[in-house]
Formats: sequence, structure tokens, C-alpha cells
Amino acid sequence: MVYKQHSFSSYFTTHSHGFCRGLNLTSLVMKALIAFVFLQACHLGLSIETAPYNVTNIADAYEERVYPARKWASTFNSGSDNDLFNKLFNYIDGHNDAAVKIDMTAPVTILTVPCQGLKCATNYTMSFYVPAAHQDNPPTPTNPDVYIEDRPQLHLFSRRFHGFASHQDYLDNASQLQNDLEKAGIEGVNFDTFYAVGYDSPFVIIGRNNEVWFMKE
Repeated sequence: MVYKQHSFSSYFTTHSHGFCRGLNLTSLVMKALIAFVFLQACHLGLSIETAPYNVTNIADAYEERVYPARKWASTFNSGSDNDLFNKLFNYIDGHNDAAVKIDMTAPVTILTVPCQGLKCATNYTMSFYVPAAHQDNPPTPTNPDVYIEDRPQLHLFSRRFHGFASHQDYLDNASQLQNDLEKAGIEGVNFDTFYAVGYDSPFVIIGRNNEVWFMKE
């Protein structure tokens, strides 16, 4: 139902005196703020399993890391990353041959292979890290679009940024990371593709963390 603005304003003007007598607006605002802070605190207090890695070098604007070989649940699309998350979420929500729910992990990675020509499409591979409890024998996805990836050891360079990240934000930070690595004289980096990486659910408002990764060849 759509309410016209003048109707709502008229109602509020007509009933405001009695309405405000029975409702402390300041109290409501304070309760809402307390609830918001509580939810954020709950998020910070709930730690989810993250993919393990070792930091081998720290620079002002980036980190060099090594991720050991591990299994990831992955799905692929060409031209768009739409619906990739839903396919992976359904897998951990029980759409697998064992019909078991699998804990959400971090980060969510998207291997992005940019289009290099006039008649091509950017390729996206989204992945969830398989938690340690299922690493040895992860359940098989029932959706043929989802598969278990035996990801080899990754030697990479990572740049972190914050806030709600758009596709352009990832591209801009990837470009900045490339500039930083080239200025530092780092050689043997694959700049033809990169990972767009996210750590937080859409419900997290404060302290969101995102990264872009370039692989060392």
C-alpha cells in the first residue's frame, strides 16, 4: 500500500498532540540506537571460521600472504556474478548429498577475469571456504553448477578497503594495488586477473572489510 505524503502529514498534524502524549519519541530513538549498537556488537562477538594464511610481508598499502592448499565450494558464470551467492548459500544450507547444513565461513572470494576484447564477457568464479570440519570429505553439491574446488596454494598480494563495496570500488582498488606493486618493483605478479574479496554479510553496517588480491606467478 502506498501512502500519499500529504495524507500522512495531515494525519500527523491532526493527531500529534495526543500521539506525543503517549509516546516518548526520544526514548524510541534511544532504544533504536541501543538495538543497533547491540546488533553490531553481536556481529563482532560472533567469530566465524576464516581461511588460514600466513603473512610473509607487510607494506604500507598491502600485505603479501600465502594461503595453503584447501578445498572451496565454487560456482562460475560468464558476464555476470548474479545468483552466484544464492547457489553457494543453498549448498551450505543443505542442498548437498548429505543434506547437512555447513557453517558459513569467510571470506567470500570472486575470481574475476576481465574481458580483454570487444566480443567477450568478464568471467566470475565465486567461492566459499569449506570449513575444517568438512575439508577431508566435503558433501557433494546437488546443484550441478556448484563444485568442490581443490584450490592449490596461493601466493598473493592483498589490499584492504572498507565500506559497502561496488564493482567499481573493487576495480579502483585493484588498479591502486597494481600501481603500488609496480612502484615497489615487485615482479612476477599476474595482473590479468584478480580476486574481489568480502568478509561481511549485508546486515553489517559498520566496520565492513573488503580486499582485492593479485596472484604471484
